[in-house]
Amino acid sequence: MIDISGLDRTTFLKESLVIYQKRRGFRFGTDTFLLADFVRCHPGECFIDLGTGSGVIPLLLLEKYEDITGAAVDVVKEYVELTKLNAEVNGFTNKLDVFCLNVKDVRSCFPAERFDVVVTNPPFKEVRRGLINPDNYKAIARHEIEGTLKDFIEAAAYLLKWKGRFYLVCPVERFVDTIFFCRSKNLEPKRIRFIQPSREEKANLFLLEARKGGGKGMEVLPPLVIYEDKKNRIYTSEMKKKYEAFFESK
Repeated sequence: MIDISGLDRTTFLKESLVIYQKRRGFRFGTDTFLLADFVRCHPGECFIDLGTGSGVIPLLLLEKYEDITGAAVDVVKEYVELTKLNAEVNGFTNKLDVFCLNVKDVRSCFPAERFDVVVTNPPFKEVRRGLINPDNYKAIARHEIEGTLKDFIEAAAYLLKWKGRFYLVCPVERFVDTIFFCRSKNLEPKRIRFIQPSREEKANLFLLEARKGGGKGMEVLPPLVIYEDKKNRIYTSEMKKKYEAFFESK
């Protein structure tokens, strides 16, 4: 059982949602909120979050959408326990199943085409490129140590129902790889939005929605700019609206 005295407590959605996370190790960031905002769910659907961390995305989705259920998977046991704690604290235990599982092993736990929606904020740094963070949890979250970008996309393709939707956030450096891996698994890109830190900077992240067995045709949305004034951390009006809806610190 996790001792909450050693955790940080954060509130979302005007304090209607409580999230505990580790004070040290991988911590959720802006990309988490943007991915949750980008996902679309419909009543009666079931989703799965691959590499869930502390379970922020599943809990945001369960809070935002009525009459949906979900599952969350992570390879790190401590994060699985943390996600279970956050589900319990927020009253979602009966709506969220949590599994300690490597994405490469989803076939051993789930039948094919089990979910309507698959969501992931996957590790994106190739092991042979760039320095690996000395913090083991951060390294697993960011580097392809326990699973590659391709592994996450292959897992999504296996888990999705026909015409099901796949949502991902990733750095632009892996954009071409992502599109290639998706199309090789019959996940057709349908919506893409690039994210710029400021108006003066190039996009560094992108959000993707792909559909299993979808026809050709893709919508490229206007870029999302995070900061109006990055130096003074002043958000754009669009980002302010998103944070008002999704986040409020206590």
